Amino acid sequence: MLEAQGYEVIQLPLRASERPHRHGIPISEQVEHTLLGKIEAAQRECSAPVIIVADTLVEDPDDPLHPIGKPQNRREALTMLLRLSGRNHRVWSGTALIRGNEIESWIESATVSFDSLDDDMLEALIVSDSWRGKAGGYDLAGPMGGYARVVEGAEETVLGFAPQIFSHLESF
Repeated sequence: MLEAQGYEVIQLPLRASERPHRHGIPISEQVEHTLLGKIEAAQRECSAPVIIVADTLVEDPDDPLHPIGKPQNRREALTMLLRLSGRNHRVWSGTALIRGNEIESWIESATVSFDSLDDDMLEALIVSDSWRGKAGGYDLAGPMGGYARVVEGAEETVLGFAPQIFSHLESF
């Protein structure tokens, strides 16, 4: 729990299962689809006066309709990191600010460039467990920050929030 500008911030997982990602449509629409499910679940499950929900997906650099979600184990994390190694890819984040029936939401993207990752780098990233719960198998604010950089868009987007939320939160 944190105190932030007069707000008590509490992080709680939603009990509802996340909507499965929809393949074959643009990643922005997939993020929006999942975000809408999270908005509906948050409105049912949460009684806080202000609620923030978010969803992030990595776009496969070879197929703009294929999402790279969260790895379930080390093997999947390694496969994702190998796929992104030495390449640029787009990260999509959807964020919603909810107060009762009033909802503001945003879908944003940013482009991230990965260095070519050698075996030692890959092993360090996998052993760190920083891939757990992270779309694309990496956390830009964690160890991956030494091997990747945002080349277009906002870092907040890659970290999981549409940047507009911060200015809107004050006036919401």
